[in-house]
Amino acid sequence: MSLWNRLSHWLLTETGKKACYYAAGATTSVILLAHTLPQTIFLSQYEDLFHLYKHGFSVPLTEKVQKRFEKALDLLEVEHRDRHLYKPFAAYGFDIFSAGTSYSKFGVRVGIPTHFFYDDESSVDKSSIKIRDESVIWESDEGKLLLKSLVLSENAQIYAMAREIKMRDTLKGMLDTVVAVVSWSGMYGISNTLNIKFDLYSKPRPVRIIMYCLVGAFSFGSYVFCKDFSQVYYETQIDKELKEKNPVFAEGGKEFYNKIVARNIALRKMLGKEGERAYTALGNDNYLFRYRHVPVVQRKLFFEGEKA
Repeated sequence: MSLWNRLSHWLLTETGKKACYYAAGATTSVILLAHTLPQTIFLSQYEDLFHLYKHGFSVPLTEKVQKRFEKALDLLEVEHRDRHLYKPFAAYGFDIFSAGTSYSKFGVRVGIPTHFFYDDESSVDKSSIKIRDESVIWESDEGKLLLKSLVLSENAQIYAMAREIKMRDTLKGMLDTVVAVVSWSGMYGISNTLNIKFDLYSKPRPVRIIMYCLVGAFSFGSYVFCKDFSQVYYETQIDKELKEKNPVFAEGGKEFYNKIVARNIALRKMLGKEGERAYTALGNDNYLFRYRHVPVVQRKLFFEGEKA
């Protein structure tokens, strides 16, 4: 008897079933910790992972960018006692992002890309920008488009910072954790219930494998749907709130998404087949079957006051 067959027979014993139960419980705990620890206790280590370094030293934010972050907090009317929770840092890459939650004492980190440091096209450090480890041909049409997309006005930067701050004020992170835990534990619970109710333990192994695949697909699909739905919901609500809250956000959002669309179009051309897989011809992120975010073009049209 092969090792696989011996293991399969052992899993059908009472001892094997108990082992599966404890393994499912341990996996649930791992999923819970994997979602919460990087956003709370290990938030500083998470920041270090994405922090921009140059010549072995971390790159600080410029005073100008730091003041714009403070202005974003002012416009959002964040109370003085809570302002210490929000900390920006210089991050590598083209995209602004955030981590943590304002509901935790560990606070929020907002990663600011270095092109937020630029005042105009002449100040862009072209030598430091690489696409697939190759220098950009700035004289080409896509190079000019990329260069133009990297320079953001004060309003556009403030909107981007405010958007990340508002996202970390939502329950998105907690919902993702709950959905992940429920999806996994639900998959185990449903499978175990079906095994007992229909006596599948006595059936041929392929029957159980098919059932596990169907239940797994259902659980994963439910997880993806809930995660993406909540992301799109909060992004839509935040854009609506910011646009109505202050003209700075309204004008900044319009410019910000115009620049993102232009950047994606430029990268699509520069990256060839890889770019076509990553971005659509309109400048949206190209997803195979998921709906991870509100399409960039749709957000752009929203701030321009048009229907997508």
